Amino acid sequence: MSTQLTPTRLPDRTYRTFFMDSTHWERYEPRPGDIVVCTPAKVGTTWTQRIVSVLVFQDTELPQPLMALSPWLECNYVPLDVMTQGLAAQTHRRFMKSHLPLDALPFYSEVSYLIVGRDLRDAVLSTHNHALGLQRSAHEYVHRPEGEDVHTPEEPVITEDLAEYWRQYFTRSPFPWESNGWPYNSPTHHLASWWEYKDEPNVLFLHYQDMLDDLDKEMRRVSAFLGIPVDEAVWPRLVDACTFSSMKGGQDRIFPEQLKSSLSTFEFFHKGTNGRWQDAVPAELLDLYHAAMAPLPQDLRVWLARSA
Repeated sequence: MSTQLTPTRLPDRTYRTFFMDSTHWERYEPRPGDIVVCTPAKVGTTWTQRIVSVLVFQDTELPQPLMALSPWLECNYVPLDVMTQGLAAQTHRRFMKSHLPLDALPFYSEVSYLIVGRDLRDAVLSTHNHALGLQRSAHEYVHRPEGEDVHTPEEPVITEDLAEYWRQYFTRSPFPWESNGWPYNSPTHHLASWWEYKDEPNVLFLHYQDMLDDLDKEMRRVSAFLGIPVDEAVWPRLVDACTFSSMKGGQDRIFPEQLKSSLSTFEFFHKGTNGRWQDAVPAELLDLYHAAMAPLPQDLRVWLARSA
């Protein structure tokens, strides 16, 4: 069912760490209409995948767990052959996940890209909880990249102290061309790379706060962007399935069996709120956040820095 498509932009960076390997995307065989949910870590990735799933299937029940239907191609948790073979066998409109910036992904005009942003002062708290949870859990990586271009080949140690993690998140990166996002890739670089393409017809930016404030409206935006008509008869049920409480209560529909044991030791869906940084972080640490944001285009800074 694959159609030979030509990318309009090729990757010029390679991201390879203990967690991920961007060269996996060399095995991607795109189809017209494919959807890529492409976000920094912990800004609403799974939430957006869930929204796309109910729009594609027009149902809240899925034929497989969400993470099996919508694989994270560059990850090192699941064998690449399993992910690519699963995608090749799908007959519905396909949707997948990535945390890569535009300079590490092939870009196709026939593929739709959903880019999600969140106030980084909130994202850092969610990332800390997530990284600590992974560190405490028993997990097995099936693919460990090798070579001189691999950064952090071993699992990074995450500090329990939130203030120290805040310093690391806004001043460290595994990659020498980035300056923040520890232990993952930089959220500022990710968003800036896609912001240059924000006016392309196959790119849509979503903001976590907008999704919190009016989920119905944002889901209608996604539906229109993807060219999926809204069926008002089933719409309320689709929206309800994408609320944070519904997703948190239905994790069995999200994760495949091979990931459930790894994720059972911590809250993957943690708080689902914004503004917690205001009571959790000393004021003097905000300078690190502002320094990380300073190189971004002004309109991106204004758009991104919105939370409750």
